[in-house]
Amino acid sequence: MASKNGIGSKFFIVTSVLTINSLGVLYFARDNFELPQFLNIAFEFVEAKLYDKSDHKSLLRRTPHSSTDVSQAQRGLEIETYSEVKSKLSITEFDEHAAPHTHKCLDKIKPPERKIIYTWTDGKGVKHISDSPRKLNSNTSVQVAKIINPEAISLNFLSHNLPFDVQRAVRGRVQEALDAFAPVTPTESMVPVVANIRSFSDKGEYEKYSKRFNLSKSTSTGFYSSGRNESAILIRDNKETLRTITHEVMHTINRYWYGQVAKWLNEGMAEYSETPGSLTNSAWVNHFKSNQPLALTTLFEGTESSWRKDPHQFYASSWAFVAFLMSDNQDFMSRLLLLESENGCEEISMSDIQRLYGRNIGALNGDFRRWFRIKFQ
Repeated sequence: MASKNGIGSKFFIVTSVLTINSLGVLYFARDNFELPQFLNIAFEFVEAKLYDKSDHKSLLRRTPHSSTDVSQAQRGLEIETYSEVKSKLSITEFDEHAAPHTHKCLDKIKPPERKIIYTWTDGKGVKHISDSPRKLNSNTSVQVAKIINPEAISLNFLSHNLPFDVQRAVRGRVQEALDAFAPVTPTESMVPVVANIRSFSDKGEYEKYSKRFNLSKSTSTGFYSSGRNESAILIRDNKETLRTITHEVMHTINRYWYGQVAKWLNEGMAEYSETPGSLTNSAWVNHFKSNQPLALTTLFEGTESSWRKDPHQFYASSWAFVAFLMSDNQDFMSRLLLLESENGCEEISMSDIQRLYGRNIGALNGDFRRWFRIKFQ
């Protein structure tokens, strides 16, 4: 009899553990599929009881700080939506932190918070599932694309004024850029891209169209609108037109793959894409015959006002630093791009850069300067 009681106890314990674990998995994954009504009611009842016993600080600790979601497509949608709101707020100079705090209604139960499950595959091919996002650092191994197929990028020419030879050359140049960036492109950030290109042969018509977007420089020869997902180009000679289109298409790709990207990285990659894999063919080589690149702290902390005051130095330095990463530290570049893709609407910060590099900014600046002297002096 004692033996039977022992077996029964063990069976009860095992069954209880399996039941609790199963309920836990269903609870955290309930946003992804529909559960029976009695389970939803049970979960909500438990949450209500827990909420009554929790203070405000514990709720803050439970609130997720990242917009990364299970689905790559869902995350892209959230990035686009929030970025558009953020863009509109910046135009009106509205500070969201300055908004008055609303008082909580103490006699009502707070509705259940949305649960986020994070998934990723590490450098060894092991898939992870967690309720917390991973922490990236200098030891993070990134799986890269190796090859980016041309069908991953759809180029739509909205106007009919570009010669066929230029259109074909654009496709070739974009593919060259993709081939150059493939060794640093995290596979999980890649989604299909649609790049819409609107070209103008008349400068007056181009400037008239550009005024709709409140550009700081009406004399620019090309720009990318994330809201319309469209690059507008002023046609010049074939060589310049080709470079401008490639530059703006790279902004489109960055928008799809990484979302909100630091300006120095966004522009540096776009400049690099104009002459992928060839430093000597870049227009910035002549600039550096009589100029030094900006200090990295100045580049990383550059504001829109700083870029407007000294655009040549900021664009040239962004190109040079990206060229340095592509030439000498592709692993670091991969980690930067992976973090940007997981940051949602947050841009990579100085502390992020130091953590991913494993050394301070001074050391990174020293490595960059040594590379620069060898290449350009």
